[in-house]
Amino acid sequence: MPLAAFTATADAETQEEIVQKLFGNQRPQVFLRGFDRPNIRLAFQPKDQPRAQILSFAAARKGQSGIVYCGTRAKTESLAKAIQDAGHPALYYHGGMDADPRRDAEARFQREDGLIVCATVAFGMGIDKPDIRWVAHADLPKSIEAYYQEIGRAGRDGAPADTLTLYGPDDIRFRRTQIDEGLAPPERRHADHGRLNALLGLAEALKCRRQTLLGYFGETSEPCGNCDLCETPPDIFDATTPVRMALSAILRTDERFGAGHVIDILIGNATDKVRERGHDALPTFAVGRDWSKPQWGAIFRQMLGHDLIRPDATRHGALVMTAAAVPILKGEASISLRKDALQRPERRPAVRMLVSEEDAPLLSALKAKRRALAEAAGVPAYVIFTDKTLIEMAETRPLSLDAMAHISGVGAKKLDRYGQIFLETIQGPSPTPHPARQKLAGRNEGSLYDQLLAKQAQLARGEDGADKPMSCPAPLLAKVAQLKPRSQTDMVRVLGEKRAERFGAAFLEILIHSS
Repeated sequence: MPLAAFTATADAETQEEIVQKLFGNQRPQVFLRGFDRPNIRLAFQPKDQPRAQILSFAAARKGQSGIVYCGTRAKTESLAKAIQDAGHPALYYHGGMDADPRRDAEARFQREDGLIVCATVAFGMGIDKPDIRWVAHADLPKSIEAYYQEIGRAGRDGAPADTLTLYGPDDIRFRRTQIDEGLAPPERRHADHGRLNALLGLAEALKCRRQTLLGYFGETSEPCGNCDLCETPPDIFDATTPVRMALSAILRTDERFGAGHVIDILIGNATDKVRERGHDALPTFAVGRDWSKPQWGAIFRQMLGHDLIRPDATRHGALVMTAAAVPILKGEASISLRKDALQRPERRPAVRMLVSEEDAPLLSALKAKRRALAEAAGVPAYVIFTDKTLIEMAETRPLSLDAMAHISGVGAKKLDRYGQIFLETIQGPSPTPHPARQKLAGRNEGSLYDQLLAKQAQLARGEDGADKPMSCPAPLLAKVAQLKPRSQTDMVRVLGEKRAERFGAAFLEILIHSS
């Protein structure tokens, strides 16, 4: 049976995945039309009073049909009202609307000239209006493929069309969180971070945006003359030295930390976290003091845009190097970055974050695990653990069931049912404790059990290591930890003669010292 697959915006990696999933080892014929839409003007701006930026963009195109893509349903409604108040015909559209109002909005947009729709990405599929003259993004899209698809709804008649994409730190953080809280496997999340990096690279591009965009899809072109960077080239500088400093600091901390911690090391900020890990003794400590913390933030953002580093989904947002960074680290290649990005002040989050930026990826991972468990059990997420409990887990990062037991909201039943699952989310897979040990979690007997288990391992072959191997079953060790026998006679009653002869004296010493 003939089989065909069609896609409008797939990068090389996605195309290969489609081929593998649908066609296996039999290579299909591939027909690829160029990605270039030369009539569409490309432009990006950092957010600076974003509502005013959108209103100004719309005012310059009064009477022309346009779409404003928003990141949330609430923003589509509030921005549509602001555009109406500014004297433009506008409406909103999102997936939370009833079917009839959605159909009415679609019909009006097809029928009326000069109408502006503020919409989520739910709007556009099936809309074939050739004379959409502009598309604006009030928030950063989720990927470069999504961006290309959404701006591609403008200028389908071949006449000139304009685009504007606004972006800021909150957008980037929001998109990272969406990826980290998703249920996709780690390798897919890693690839999604790469796609978001590519979009950041387009936002912070050093040269013609169309060259950057088409290069992502494997095509080459001359400078287009129809983008903001062709009209006003950015001010750039040789950033090889600070980028090498950053990469070195990431490697010297074993690629286990996010940008905030690495920047503290580079500027010489000896926080508690830096001192506790001995990172104030690293050769990279304070080597980057000539740049401020906001400037380092801009450098790291551009490093992400050049895909030199990516957040690691399995390490809760810790930055890891990509292959593209290796020549720079080794001194075999140089790199330029945009100076204007370093001169722009970093804008702080508009709302208070639940946890620090450093702990946010772990909180996202914990929420994703909670959601998966809740969906499997058919219960609301808070029944598993409340947000307050997950926030405390993200901030304290318990490394054992005993530590987990002291977190607010983790009772004995939930510790037994979910404790090990969330521990593995925090620190990676580890051997599951015996149920007898799990029952002692959070109690003094749990610590005694661990000490008895360690001593048993030392004496498994006797004092001189030449005897026949012997051990105590986990329930028996738990019984010793709970009953706390005070004499060799009592120990014989609990362990039996042979085990008491091998382990009794050593166990008694542990119990006496613990009392």
